[in-house]
Amino acid sequence: MWTCQLVRKHGAVAETIDYFRQWEEQELVDSIIKFFGKDPEIYLGTSGSVDDGNTTYFKQICEQVRERLPHLKVILGGYRVATGDASWVDASFIGRCSNLVEDYFCGKDISASKISNDPPTYKNPYNIILEEPIAPLVSEHDFIDSRELLTIELGLGCKFNCAFCGFDYRNNRRPVINTVQNVYDACQSAYDMYGVTNFYLADDTINEVDDKLELLGEVCKKLSYKPNFMAFARLDIIGAKKHQVDLLREANINTLFFGIESLNPTVTKSIRKGGNPERNYDALRYIKQEYSDAFTYGNFIAGLAGDSEEGIHDSVDKIIDEQLLTSAGINPLRIYSRIDNPDSQSEIDKNPAKYGYTILEGGKFAGQYGYDADNWSNDWCDNNKAEEISIAVEQKFASGLESIYTAHEFAGIKSLLPGYGVSDYNKLIYLANRTQEHMIVKKYIRDKKNTLRSLTISLS
Repeated sequence: MWTCQLVRKHGAVAETIDYFRQWEEQELVDSIIKFFGKDPEIYLGTSGSVDDGNTTYFKQICEQVRERLPHLKVILGGYRVATGDASWVDASFIGRCSNLVEDYFCGKDISASKISNDPPTYKNPYNIILEEPIAPLVSEHDFIDSRELLTIELGLGCKFNCAFCGFDYRNNRRPVINTVQNVYDACQSAYDMYGVTNFYLADDTINEVDDKLELLGEVCKKLSYKPNFMAFARLDIIGAKKHQVDLLREANINTLFFGIESLNPTVTKSIRKGGNPERNYDALRYIKQEYSDAFTYGNFIAGLAGDSEEGIHDSVDKIIDEQLLTSAGINPLRIYSRIDNPDSQSEIDKNPAKYGYTILEGGKFAGQYGYDADNWSNDWCDNNKAEEISIAVEQKFASGLESIYTAHEFAGIKSLLPGYGVSDYNKLIYLANRTQEHMIVKKYIRDKKNTLRSLTISLS
């Protein structure tokens, strides 16, 4: 999905709308041109990634629009350090367009964001949050479908500092928290205008403090409908504060993504993920018992120093045997020690030797940041072995747990096609970004082969 803002200016008046909907490329270009018409002063604002990885698509769209509307001005936000070609951008700033484009055209002071007419943007001061959490109001001009999953932030910044995390607002003891009124207005306007009831909470950690959960609980009491929220949460915090399960329920956060990473105590201590493994298991059991309606997804990392293949499989088997998660997945560890943008480097990326990794020659594209991930080895594993473990574990999870989808996938599918049971969705839609894709393809090939064999036998 591409989110941008379109701005038509008539003298001192600027009409700013959000463009949420997912379109085919040509359809998107045509609709943008139709919106602008013959307006003499037009702008397109969008938020890019922290590198060049996701902006190629933006660039292609803007260049196609400019072929027919050469006076289009493009404003790009969201960068910390710009990389790649920025010649197609007229102005850029630190921050998301959902906040700053509208403020800019309404004449508000956004000098703290250092808007620039000469890209690339300035680097955001380390550990200083210049932005506000996003809870966008929708209007009658927006292109939104009632089945969409809209994004809201309860807070910006994360107080944790996990060694593998590249979030540049991590290790921030003072997250910026939204207000009840802002979040209420965003949720209620989305429902009143378009009937939207499903939302994605973009906070890096939704339950780092009770304040966020309590805020959303207050919002839910005021709303004229019952919303659904999907969020990232830390399992070890719930293990230590089990009352948060009640707060999650009151806030209707019913789809949860847990970055568990490992259930080996040596590993969790090393990566600063925290959590006694038995306490984490107990937390999963407690959630299953007290919040059985919640969809819970757990993500793991294969190849972390201090772990073992046997230990990983033991944890996986225990989760499956007790059905402690609705769904789960695992990714091989990625190390980006040669990444262009240091803001998106984790502590392991910056100092792999300190955490037990040796960087080897070569690497391959891993997709996360648009850069090649390093080849590496540690006390028991290397990146190739981690890939093999991931494939085997994904197959276990796919066949052993109730759902084959991640939390993001499930929330999106449920929003698109409401009313089915969790396992029913496995048969309705197949998504292609997990190992399940390979299982589906293999099954298709096997079935096709059997069909052809039967046909051959019958013809002979």
